[in-house]
Amino acid sequence: MTRFRERLLYLLAGLITVAVVVLLALLFDLTPPRIILALAGPVLKVASWSGDYIRQGFEHYVYLVRLREENRDLREENQRLRSLLVRLQEKARICAGLRTFEEKKLFPRYPRVLARVIYNPLNAFEGYLIIDRGKRDGLAPEMPVVSVADGEEGGLVGQVVEVADHYAKVLPLVSPEAAVEVYDLRSRERGILKGQGLGRPLLLDYVPYGADLREGDLLVTSGLDALYPPGIRVGRILKILPQKRQGFFQVIRVVPLVKVRKLRYVMVLLMSREFQP
Repeated sequence: MTRFRERLLYLLAGLITVAVVVLLALLFDLTPPRIILALAGPVLKVASWSGDYIRQGFEHYVYLVRLREENRDLREENQRLRSLLVRLQEKARICAGLRTFEEKKLFPRYPRVLARVIYNPLNAFEGYLIIDRGKRDGLAPEMPVVSVADGEEGGLVGQVVEVADHYAKVLPLVSPEAAVEVYDLRSRERGILKGQGLGRPLLLDYVPYGADLREGDLLVTSGLDALYPPGIRVGRILKILPQKRQGFFQVIRVVPLVKVRKLRYVMVLLMSREFQP
């Protein structure tokens, strides 16, 4: 019964289509070619519109793909230029520091080697820096290391403690293992400056009560410990604590001039025994 109804519907649809075509032919005096054109025209129009829509969609897709590729290329180029800018800024800082070395005639008695810091721990008590210069560059243990840039050119960083052919280990002044004899540039009072760990003030020890020291005074190396040449800037007195004692000596805190965390390049003074003051 269902198939009979389907066939009947198809037959009725066909008859209606034929009737419409005949009616159009009678009304508009259409010949067979015109009838075909009348039937095909709407179909072709729809097909043409669909083709235009598909073509426009494809062109839009191609445009989006090309735009995505261009955006990716621009992002990569932008990242490359940013990296280049950072490197150029770093080189500019180093060049400015080297120019300051020459203008101020810092350490003219000693040959110097510029080195890049390739390891700088954040651990307050790990303590060592690694630089990319070594025995092949003339480095040896106990050679002083000073800063190059950041406005504190020539400030004391520490000293070389171990060397390989192309690398060296540096003990920074802030390390608890480090110590250096210094004097107050204003009053000439002497003491031993000791590291307390990265990010902590240095401790100035062996300064008796009554010594002429003031907060803000600049401390420099004395040159009397046979490790560092005299006159290297080390730090400024941060706080004098008269209420605290270490035996007969005052407790004095000092802020180092060199910010070890920010070190990228350093200068090693090739101070061999014959260069000792």
